Amino acid sequence: MDPVPVLIVGAGPVGMVAALALARHGVPSVLVDQSFETSDHPKLDYVNARSMEFLRQLGIADDVRAAGVAPEHPADVIWSTGLAGGPITTWKLPSVAEERARIATHDDGTQPVEPGQRISQVDLEPVLRGHCRREPLVDLRPGLRFESLTQDDDTVTSELVDVLTDERLPLRSRYVLGCDGASSRVRGALGIGEESFDVPDLPGAFMVHFKSRDLSTLHRHGRFWHYFAFRYVIIAQDEVDTWTAHVNGLAPAEFDTPPADPAAFLLDTMRVDLKIDKVLQTSRWRPGFMIADRYRVGRVLLAGDSAHRMFPTGAYGMNTGIGDAVDAAWKVAGLVRGYGGPGLLDSYEAERRPVGLRNLRTSHRHLSVHLAAGRMLREGAAPAAVGSFLTESRGENEYRGIELGYRHNDSPVVCHEDAPEPVWTPAEYTPTTWPGGRPPSVLLDGGGSIYDLFAESFTLVDFAGDGRAAPLLEAAAAQGAPVKHAVVRDARARRLWERDLVLLRPDQHVAWRGNAVGADPAAVVRRVRGAS
Repeated sequence: MDPVPVLIVGAGPVGMVAALALARHGVPSVLVDQSFETSDHPKLDYVNARSMEFLRQLGIADDVRAAGVAPEHPADVIWSTGLAGGPITTWKLPSVAEERARIATHDDGTQPVEPGQRISQVDLEPVLRGHCRREPLVDLRPGLRFESLTQDDDTVTSELVDVLTDERLPLRSRYVLGCDGASSRVRGALGIGEESFDVPDLPGAFMVHFKSRDLSTLHRHGRFWHYFAFRYVIIAQDEVDTWTAHVNGLAPAEFDTPPADPAAFLLDTMRVDLKIDKVLQTSRWRPGFMIADRYRVGRVLLAGDSAHRMFPTGAYGMNTGIGDAVDAAWKVAGLVRGYGGPGLLDSYEAERRPVGLRNLRTSHRHLSVHLAAGRMLREGAAPAAVGSFLTESRGENEYRGIELGYRHNDSPVVCHEDAPEPVWTPAEYTPTTWPGGRPPSVLLDGGGSIYDLFAESFTLVDFAGDGRAAPLLEAAAAQGAPVKHAVVRDARARRLWERDLVLLRPDQHVAWRGNAVGADPAAVVRRVRGAS
């Protein structure tokens, strides 16, 4: 039997996005997971703006929003000494409706196409699972556990086991994407090591996911998305009745034996008479950071938590994983469809590991703000002083440079320039078509976002429309590389995009730009498709 094009191990958000992205490129995949159902643990609560842009590209952004927190609810973060104490300060963060208004009124290239979306993984996964089940090119097979793999120059043979019958089911594929989480069996099978560190100031945590409509108690310091009280954190999951509390351990062994009565434990910790209707889930977890030494071995690529693990501060974990999935999908698709060269696989780690490492470090930076503020309080600092420190140190869930502005400066499949790089900061996204980066979003004169012109393949955005694009388009056709030619007549967009011709990759990042094609358009095409 011929090998399937792609096996994806792990049907969490990253694996499902990878499968849907491959399908968008016309590439079938087999998606396996040892679980039969979607997750009932609230492992995330925010899909950031860049991830929502990718979900828009896949045609599922509206469905994700419909399942998430309603657009009128802001994302305020309250810092407090506790529900039984007093407020310290509030980080005001906008609602989706407010973000949409800002995008429309600040159409200067600095804004995303889509606002971020508050949504629990409990609610996100069924949306993605439904799309996977309806997609003919995604063969979803729950109840299969990945055991091991071997590979040669042409294929990968994965040993899968039916969790109900213990039957061994070998499956041959041309490529494998390991999206199977922090304890990844795929990573283990490849023998890939990791760089990791724990957080000594947070030796462990206990999570209680619960139902409550006691808003008078929970909102005594105001309505919130996150409520940080140092000993504990409360997350409003749906702005109706679903909450998640994480209690930070005071000693390494505190939660080795979990509380026998989670609701009573939570009330004792918060020191308030909160009416808890139902405890949905509990779990113990230890915070830590990890990044894999390698993201790829041969025909096997790692994505998501199998490649990196981060503390929830900043919501970078799954969102970085979605970026991994989109990047891996278009490159593997290029190889399966025949237009991609071997450099595409080489470029995956070169592009995604630096992003993962930077996001990990930024997550740690945000966590250090929490830890420093807690130390200040324990050492007797006045709440006003702690509030001033938190105001000066904010940035969590606001760093547009981190979310939107990452650039693949060392990528072997990007046509780099010998010129000073535009400014980059974690806090702000700089509108630029600098090769390797995300181009500016802009609303066109005729209505709609310029991003809606981008194809599932390469897109050559042409602001000149005078025939200068022809040599590059002809070179692409000669090499079998699919390129959509999009002529744009919009002077403001041209000014923000900086060049007359901008070639975009399937992941919406700039592969090449120029005011003229140059002497060797064939070399440009060979490079961006990984053939040189």
